[in-house]
Amino acid sequence: MTIKTKFTSALGIQHPILLAPMGNVAGGKLVASVSNSGGLGMLGVGYGDHAWLKNELEIIKHTTNKPWGVGFITWSLTEEVFDLVMHYSPNAVMMSFGDMSPWVEKIKAHNIPLICQVQSLAEAIEVKEKGADFIVTQGSEAGGHGKSERSTLSLTEEVIHHLPNTSIIAAGGIADGKSLAAVLSLGAHGASIGSRFYASTESLANDKLKQKMLESSGNDTLRTDVFDIVREIPWPKEYSGRAIKNVFTSRWHGKGDELTRQLDQHQDRFFSDQQSNNLESAIIWAGECIDSINAIHDAKVIIDNMVTDTGAIFNNNNSNLS
Repeated sequence: MTIKTKFTSALGIQHPILLAPMGNVAGGKLVASVSNSGGLGMLGVGYGDHAWLKNELEIIKHTTNKPWGVGFITWSLTEEVFDLVMHYSPNAVMMSFGDMSPWVEKIKAHNIPLICQVQSLAEAIEVKEKGADFIVTQGSEAGGHGKSERSTLSLTEEVIHHLPNTSIIAAGGIADGKSLAAVLSLGAHGASIGSRFYASTESLANDKLKQKMLESSGNDTLRTDVFDIVREIPWPKEYSGRAIKNVFTSRWHGKGDELTRQLDQHQDRFFSDQQSNNLESAIIWAGECIDSINAIHDAKVIIDNMVTDTGAIFNNNNSNLS
């Protein structure tokens, strides 16, 4: 079966499922698999490593002829990275975290739909006025970077109410058919899904980290800035990242100033631990929805199960009512 919405019709895809463009996770193989399975695969550009990026773009080029897109971290995007990606003619561009104004005309010049991720109604109105074709409403329960302001359902409903003629894609806490059905019932036209695809066969995440996600619950996650501080990545202060707690976060969360002063004492060990996937300090970006993730599957299986379960809910929408 297929689930049609304004979003799927506009992008030429079968299902209202967008792969969240997770850096170092959503690589070419996963992007192609999601797109080949009827969703919209989105490549996570991350911080713009050119050799890595070109390799992943080549994988996409040779493994799918379906619509796919790319997700940029707006505040870190450079002209060189943008031009490299445009050479491969993506079918959608997603801008997140920062002012997209300098890039709108460039994207429109390529006649590519612009998807913008926001964390508040004010941001949604702003990006719509600046030219966003689709808006992703990211709630605080989402894994990875974002803000701690609003939950997905309440934010999505508010934005839909104020921008009724705009296609809204919900993000955060969506990992199965039930949660997809919930946001579609609110009036969203799609869902951006990250954590569920993190635990996919095609994900670039290390198997050890995927297994840790399966063993964890939403209560095992927190929003923190310590991973950005120790890596000296200059994220704007208003953003933090939701990840699975570990020994490193227990020691340093809430003590960013102290960590900054002691970077020379801790960075070498931290980066070594990342190379070895040491769970005491490994970064596992994960949302609160991980309770419902209990197995690693191919992206196609994940999408097929999600679509089937969503369809069953809509076909039996009163089965839980007396």
